[in-house]
Amino acid sequence: MKKRLTFCALLGLLLMQTACSYSVDVNYEENNPEIVLSENTKLENLRVLELDANHEESKKVLNIFGDELKDGIYAYDENEHKTYILINSTTRNYSDYSFKFNKEKKVLTLTYTTTEGSSANKKKLFLLESNKKNPYDEIKLLNNGNDDGFIGVYTQ
Repeated sequence: MKKRLTFCALLGLLLMQTACSYSVDVNYEENNPEIVLSENTKLENLRVLELDANHEESKKVLNIFGDELKDGIYAYDENEHKTYILINSTTRNYSDYSFKFNKEKKVLTLTYTTTEGSSANKKKLFLLESNKKNPYDEIKLLNNGNDDGFIGVYTQ
């Protein structure tokens, strides 16, 4: 009986080791479907999700940016696979968002339009998620066709 248990234990360890050695890479983390408003863009090894800024999980990310936010765009690099982009609008209207990736230059460009006018403190939260290390070296902002910059960049 003792030999049989030892054999079964060894067989179990061997099977577990084999399963772990040949595990399949999961492309992306599973996100809570309640938090994802849309998959804005899917590029090679990168996807852009628009998240519900009012969801409890999003509020944890928004807390990192703090309470005293100015009009503008913020970034938070959670790790080498995830970057959050926050667009905070209090006196401007932001619209026409698009993301493009230049593979040769390794530049991800966020293009958008702003117009002056009152806005009821809107927040747009995007998640840039890659299945490997982020494929871009730089995130470039283009506002109304002109270069723009981040108001704040946070890292973990």
